[in-house]
Amino acid sequence: MKLFLALFFIALVGFSSAPARSKNSDDQQIQGTWRLDGNNGGHSWFLEWTFERGKFTLRGYPPLLQEGSYRITKTEGNKLTLELYDQKGNFGTETSQIEIIIDKDKLKIKGQGPFARVKATPKPL
Repeated sequence: MKLFLALFFIALVGFSSAPARSKNSDDQQIQGTWRLDGNNGGHSWFLEWTFERGKFTLRGYPPLLQEGSYRITKTEGNKLTLELYDQKGNFGTETSQIEIIIDKDKLKIKGQGPFARVKATPKPL
């Protein structure tokens, strides 16, 4: 019985000291500029999301621009839910949500992608 309790205590300590992912580390994974582009019937297009320390910009062609602030509201494994607020641009000013799926060095944003990183945001000093 003492052996069982000792092993149980060791396991409990081991599991409780495992590092948990924080919203800050999740935020760091999406920092930078991410691009998706293609060609549709001879017409080129692109979407480019930039996430930089709580601010976002969505640019595209045909001409598209949306800017505002974001915060991570939920994290489930490799999936993040972001709330977009203080927005202005083509899609209006209403607060909205997007889901981002992180897959190694690619992102799937709002079900579109994969987006590839084209520019990283420098880490804060």
